[in-house]
Amino acid sequence: MKFTVDAPVFNKTNQVADILGAGFLWLICSVPVVTIGPATAALYYTVVKVVRRNRETVVKSFFHSFKNNLGQGIILTILYLLYGAAIGLYILAALEGRIQMNPYIICTLGIILACPFLFTIVYIFPVISRFQAGLIRQIQYALYMSIRHFPSTIALLVLLAFTAVLIYFVPFLMAILPGFYAYLGSFFIERIFKKYLAEEIKKYKDPTDLPWYLE
Repeated sequence: MKFTVDAPVFNKTNQVADILGAGFLWLICSVPVVTIGPATAALYYTVVKVVRRNRETVVKSFFHSFKNNLGQGIILTILYLLYGAAIGLYILAALEGRIQMNPYIICTLGIILACPFLFTIVYIFPVISRFQAGLIRQIQYALYMSIRHFPSTIALLVLLAFTAVLIYFVPFLMAILPGFYAYLGSFFIERIFKKYLAEEIKKYKDPTDLPWYLE
């Protein structure tokens, strides 16, 4: 009797395994905290290249991106941690009544303070995983995309919030969900990235010659 494998089922199983593997590497590499940024960039890079484009292996792709984005990713992680802490302190001070202003003004200032953080957090690490630029320019890219593609930004934030809530109530999901968040989020982000790579795509006459990140 000849053993046969159902290719679609086999491929889906491999995809799930790769997503879980990438998520596990993200968790391990995020332990120092300041490396959350480069680990997140590497997670996104790996999910797109390995799972969606079927190139290379999880370990090779992950550590290639992690190494390339380590310096910039650490700086961004520290900046976002400080920014998030500032937002947290503002909210705490507002709740404790230590800010002596009209409640509507307090709320408005809080929204103004939080929006750049929330809007860019879902783009910045995918951006550094794909584009080569200085730190300020990368943040500008992320902010521009977040505003220009506002519906996708809201969808990504909802997906991130849903993932965070699940992990909060079921902590062991920290080892499982990040990879799936990156995978699902990539369907929004890759569609956006392609809009800014249109000129580069035109350089290739044969679609089969496209590099993986332009497919």
